[in-house]
Amino acid sequence: MTALTDDAARARITTDLDATLFVEAGAGSGKTRSLVDRVVALVRSGIAMREIAAITFTEKAAAELLDRIRRRCETEANAGDPRFRTALEQVDAAAICTLHAFAQRILTEHPIEALLPPNVEVLDEVASQIAFEQRWRQFRDRLLDDARLERTVLLALAAGVRLDDIRHLASVLGDNWDLVADKQRLPWDRVEPDPCDASEIIARGTALLGRRSECSDPDDKLAIYLDDQIAPYLEQLGAAADEYAVLELLMRRKPTFSSRAGRKTNWRDKQGILDELSAIGACRQRLVDEVARQTVQRIALEVADFTMTAAAERRAGGRLEFHDLLVLARELLRDDEHGVGVRRALQRRYRRLLLDEFQDTDPIQVELAVLIAADDPD
Repeated sequence: MTALTDDAARARITTDLDATLFVEAGAGSGKTRSLVDRVVALVRSGIAMREIAAITFTEKAAAELLDRIRRRCETEANAGDPRFRTALEQVDAAAICTLHAFAQRILTEHPIEALLPPNVEVLDEVASQIAFEQRWRQFRDRLLDDARLERTVLLALAAGVRLDDIRHLASVLGDNWDLVADKQRLPWDRVEPDPCDASEIIARGTALLGRRSECSDPDDKLAIYLDDQIAPYLEQLGAAADEYAVLELLMRRKPTFSSRAGRKTNWRDKQGILDELSAIGACRQRLVDEVARQTVQRIALEVADFTMTAAAERRAGGRLEFHDLLVLARELLRDDEHGVGVRRALQRRYRRLLLDEFQDTDPIQVELAVLIAADDPD
């Protein structure tokens, strides 16, 4: 059989057992098989199966990895190696699991240090979604009933922000609540949105209407557009009863503040008229966008509070979601008071750490690996 060009690298995986290795290869090249080979080599070298943590990403991948390791151990045990008979006795309880399951192990082994109740329940995706919907409905009702936020919410809705948009924001923040805790992620203050003032649009539009006299043909279609569309609109803006009425007018699709009508020869500067018309339309959109931005930022702070309260309640009640497991495990390993002791305990228990499908774009996974495997636990 022809030797592979990476035979030396493959051999190193099963022989260089005291080194930290990163194995990078394409799909189907045998990375998981090499991981299994390394586990077998570690057991053969005297490392107990219970001292090995082999972590992957999905339940399916973890089940497949466990099955492949068990079958290899059976083969070695049948060949008469007592170390693999012991490994078979330990394999089902070994840390061959997903990253979330490994984080759960850390937390359940150190519940007091993690500030968790004795019994912890991990919600699956369906249960987590149901719990979120219940929390969201309660938060939505409070948001709509909060007199302090009445103007902000009304302006947001008038600017086209939907309750579904706020729900989506709550969902995204909930999925990343550890980032929400970082105040630099939401660096703005709890201030009222600025008044919705259309005076610039009215002033520029009025000035534009004043240039109507530059047209030499009273029947010019651009002139008619200014008279029939822009002038009444500006009048309505000026007569709007409040800022909500202003926003309603700004949100209308018509007039579009754009036109190709009119003859160039009828105007002293037709292009200048069209450019200013377009600029006023852009000003209108910026005003709407600014109202939406300010109101969403203000509401986002309330959503952030809701998110952090929910995370604290899940922790206190011991009903954790998948992301909670990672965040709380990392928090425990980082902890100034307990972190060093927990990391030392993990290093004594798990002498070898293997990560299948390592994702260097996942900062929590990277940090958990570093915190557990660092040579200096301090």
